Amino acid sequence: EGTYSAGAAHPNSSTTVLNYDVKNGKKLALADLFNPNAKYLSAISAYCIKALKSKKGNESMDDETVKSGAGPRADNYRAWSITKNGLWVTFDPYQVASYAEGPQHVLVPYSALKDIIKQDGPVAAFAK
Repeated sequence: EGTYSAGAAHPNSSTTVLNYDVKNGKKLALADLFNPNAKYLSAISAYCIKALKSKKGNESMDDETVKSGAGPRADNYRAWSITKNGLWVTFDPYQVASYAEGPQHVLVPYSALKDIIKQDGPVAAFAK
């Protein structure tokens, strides 16, 4: 989604994602993919922070901005998508990097989450 406010230096964008369970007819929450009481946000966050900092071209990213924007809080992980290979996480401009660096993306492979993925959940078949 794009926005522009009068007098702003540039437009901005944000990402809206809908993950839907067609079989059960409901919108999926990130928690629906994982075992109850699993520390999934911590696992995803740790992977994303490491991936963001090691990505070529991101060497200048501010550590505190990355840790804040990709820390283990639900509001940091509102833009995620199910793919065949892992969870595709989008961080909007300013969330983990400057506007000039644009939105940042991390593919969190299911192998990094396999111990906490719900065995009968929506991504279980991909995690095998």
